[in-house]
Amino acid sequence: MKIIEKAYANALEDLKLDWKELPGLKSNPLIIDCYKAVDGLDNPEMIDDSETAWCSCWMNKKIQDAGGKGTRSAGARSWLRWGKEVEEPHVGDIVIFKRGNSNWKAHVAFINQVTPEYLVCLGANQKNMVCLQKYERKNILGFRTSKE
Repeated sequence: MKIIEKAYANALEDLKLDWKELPGLKSNPLIIDCYKAVDGLDNPEMIDDSETAWCSCWMNKKIQDAGGKGTRSAGARSWLRWGKEVEEPHVGDIVIFKRGNSNWKAHVAFINQVTPEYLVCLGANQKNMVCLQKYERKNILGFRTSKE
């Protein structure tokens, strides 16, 4: 089984867990573990998950738990350089979306369903938790899969 397939299967299991952000200065212990999967974040136990984006941290944790090497970056656009590019997306591939008009803000998630108009994505920091959410195709920056 490919790393991306293992990571996606593990991510599906996350839908059964309580990944909701906690209000105030406390953070969900599951999210704290994701912060530890990236470099450059000082003292993950002190990060406020309701104020700090964690989609890329979660993706790094899923890839690492599957035996792969993620980007080690909290930046979602870092996934545009990971693995290999995919022209036609498939369920389980990674998708990177731009956020707003920023040239650095983005969102990263697994593809759960593909339609001509939108993608249903399994990701973190979607509605402040891990869940499935629909995204329009117009904001896609790229699709990725593992190299093997």
